[in-house]
Amino acid sequence: MENRTKHLFLKQLCVSASLFMAAAAAAEDDRPLIEPDVTPAPVTEALIDTENFEVGAFVGVLNIEDFESSLVYGGKLTYHLSESFFFEAGVGFAEGGETSFEKLAGNVEVLTDSERDYSYYNINLGYNVLPGEAFLTENYAFNTNFYLIAGAGATDFAGDTRFTLNAGAGYQVLLTDSVAVHIGVRQHYYRIDVLGAEKTAINTEVSTGVSVFF
Repeated sequence: MENRTKHLFLKQLCVSASLFMAAAAAAEDDRPLIEPDVTPAPVTEALIDTENFEVGAFVGVLNIEDFESSLVYGGKLTYHLSESFFFEAGVGFAEGGETSFEKLAGNVEVLTDSERDYSYYNINLGYNVLPGEAFLTENYAFNTNFYLIAGAGATDFAGDTRFTLNAGAGYQVLLTDSVAVHIGVRQHYYRIDVLGAEKTAINTEVSTGVSVFF
């Protein structure tokens, strides 16, 4: 009986020693006992080029208060101060339509054809609020920026040049390291008295465009 007890004790001691040695070897090797067979999928993303200047063109719709909505087009030159802030100089062109009074009165014209030409220029400061990524497929991502922008300039309309404030927001998607597309909304504010008492006109612009870094 005593020999049998000694045999069982020695057997348990050997098993415990084997387990201890295996654990010690795994700890020294610094490898998990079970290695998952997972390979990270490579993701290709467009990055902004190292250049700080960006030039672009845009087209959209401008609602000229009291003078209908019009096609608007123009260009922008941007200088990136940092990853967050940028300066933008912009110019746009449109054409005012007929007022409700002109449509009802028939041959009455509030403005001549040349006075209906609408143009503006401004200098703005922008701030990238939410930089992120947009995934076209599981293997390709576009860098994106949601930004706020505001500034001042002038509007030539109805035979006069009017000091103008503007503010809005935009969304930028980088297609490559040097080409981007934009979608933006702006509000243009200026004083006007063409139809009577002077008031603040609020013109809403919705546009899209493409730009190149250089």
